[in-house]
Amino acid sequence: MHVATNHVITVHYNLRDDNNELIFSTYAEDKPTVYLHGRRQMIAGFESKVAKAVVGDKLSFSVMPSEGYGLRNVNNTQRIPNKYLKHEGRLIVGKEIHVNTDSGVKPGTIFKVGKFNVDVDMNHPLAGKNLHFEVEIINLRKAIDEEISHGHVHDAGSCNQ
Repeated sequence: MHVATNHVITVHYNLRDDNNELIFSTYAEDKPTVYLHGRRQMIAGFESKVAKAVVGDKLSFSVMPSEGYGLRNVNNTQRIPNKYLKHEGRLIVGKEIHVNTDSGVKPGTIFKVGKFNVDVDMNHPLAGKNLHFEVEIINLRKAIDEEISHGHVHDAGSCNQ
């Protein structure tokens, strides 16, 4: 069996930037990522590169911004009153926060703190970056009908969402 749409895939991976700096690793806490392939739970470039892989495959590939988190948009900023961010604790430059928007909760990074407002960069932190993956396919199985209809993996056969 190979990786295909509506299969549950378990992978370990390292993610590095252009300077070979480690951005993220599932190996660090030995917690592989489990996702429903073909349902946009991973970036498009990742899914296209692991398609057709089989258990035991070890892959190394790069994903450009167009297939990752997109290009940085310098105009994608918001000025938010501090009172709406009390749940985020101390507001400092560089802090990554979650912002409620009309299209759901989005990540943002504070780049300016004022007395009453903060300016937030709403680009994904990895926008505009080339992403370099080392991936190991640990397990795969066909998704059950309920997972397919719900659009996500169920833990131990039950839906927690």
